Amino acid sequence: MDDKMLRNLFNRIGNKDKNAFSIVYNDLKVPVFTVIFRIVNSKEVAEDITQDVFVKLFVSPPDLSVKKLRAWIFTVSRNSAIDYLRKNKVLHNEEITLSAHNVENEVLNRLDIEQAFQTLDTTEREIVTLHLNAGLSFKQIASITQLSLPSTYRRYKKALNKLKVILSGGVL
Repeated sequence: MDDKMLRNLFNRIGNKDKNAFSIVYNDLKVPVFTVIFRIVNSKEVAEDITQDVFVKLFVSPPDLSVKKLRAWIFTVSRNSAIDYLRKNKVLHNEEITLSAHNVENEVLNRLDIEQAFQTLDTTEREIVTLHLNAGLSFKQIASITQLSLPSTYRRYKKALNKLKVILSGGVL
């Protein structure tokens, strides 16, 4: 969904159009949840924060001054997750020890990927998630994370290399 379509839907949401809200929700719930989950590392907490983000979007949709709506939504999502961590003083940079054996079961394979992902620091998880799951450009991610564009790209590449090493059975 592009920004023009989002703008139209948010104009309708401003008039309390529940159908327009459903369209936005159904299109963005998974990437918003994923961004939040990658920051808070808890499915239940991520579900709660995701719900809060969408309630905020319905009650107070962005005004016309917001130019990049999709990036704005992910900024709101990211900030809500970080606010949760600050409020609850959750430690979110801890590393998980991995044991990457020959895993054939898809469920276990997904668990390995998730554990490998948790070895990344918070900013690396954010950058990878915003790019791969939310489909944002590096320029948009740099704006959201308040990093330079080269730094954003460099951290993205570094994170992918870490994941590659871990998932291939290596140790960092």
